[in-house]
Amino acid sequence: MIASSFRDCQAWKDEALPLSTSSNEASKLYDAILTQYVKWRNDETLGGIEGCISAIQTADPNFVMGHVISTGLELVATTSSPRLDERLASAVRRTVELASSQDISPREKLHVRAVELFSHGNCWFIFHALC
Repeated sequence: MIASSFRDCQAWKDEALPLSTSSNEASKLYDAILTQYVKWRNDETLGGIEGCISAIQTADPNFVMGHVISTGLELVATTSSPRLDERLASAVRRTVELASSQDISPREKLHVRAVELFSHGNCWFIFHALC
């Protein structure tokens, strides 16, 4: 993967998918995480998904979709549960709190809601919330 091919803030807007960050670095890292996940390939030249997640939190610690993707990926991995892992439960709460304290798009709000519902085991309701 070529790092220069990842979408910055303007590229996301051009695709009618604006992100709630002004950080081009965070936007590109978000794209890098998505790309690696979708391609099911950890690109070590980018630091892999884990490295990109660490970097996105540094680039913009308040980037809601950065929290959505990092917390969401951890939830779907099923290696832990917010009921058993206070750190993961705290990450879900932090994501929800950030979303409620910012002016984010309806699409981003739906992603936050999906993470919240999934964290409670309400997978069926996610479908209804997003449709």
